Amino acid sequence: MKKMFPFFLLAGFLVFSACTANSEKDIPIPAPLTVQLTQPPAVDPNYFLTATIVPFVTLAPTATFEGIPAIVNIALNMGSGGAGFSANLYAQEVYTGRTVGIFMSAGMHTAPLLPTSPPLDMAVPAPGTYVFYARLSNDPMDYHYGYTECQVPTDCVGSPLIAFEVQPGQHYTILIADRKALLPGIDERGLPVTVPFKLVESNP
Repeated sequence: MKKMFPFFLLAGFLVFSACTANSEKDIPIPAPLTVQLTQPPAVDPNYFLTATIVPFVTLAPTATFEGIPAIVNIALNMGSGGAGFSANLYAQEVYTGRTVGIFMSAGMHTAPLLPTSPPLDMAVPAPGTYVFYARLSNDPMDYHYGYTECQVPTDCVGSPLIAFEVQPGQHYTILIADRKALLPGIDERGLPVTVPFKLVESNP
């Protein structure tokens, strides 16, 4: 025990010296961050537009017309006087096959009587000779209608499609009602029309 006493005495002296030593180094005191550093980083106000909307817009197909188009007002009668289901309406140029389309949503126009969608205006490149037809969006292969001389769906037997020439800036009105008409195939849009059609004089 007496042999260990000098060791403890030396160790105690070193600890005491270390605790009482006056260091000349300044200990840095943490300073609060400025307001600018505590705020979230600024976001470009156009970030949402460039990050989300633009890619969809640039990938969406857009119709381009040379010159002034014709406007065709199209009504669809599925058998009860109107259109109770959504459909895609098409105009197909009989010689070049150029096809334009428009979507008709299912609506509740004249709701007390039946569900139907109001007629739609379709812009059609002019001049040109077109046939018009519709395919239901939920079953385009089995449910389709053509613009023929038949105006009452229950009486239609599948007459040839009506084709007529449209002129720039003119307005036309048609009713698609023949649910038995032979239409261009889904894979034939953009091709010249090969199914039977009848040329008639247009009446703006």
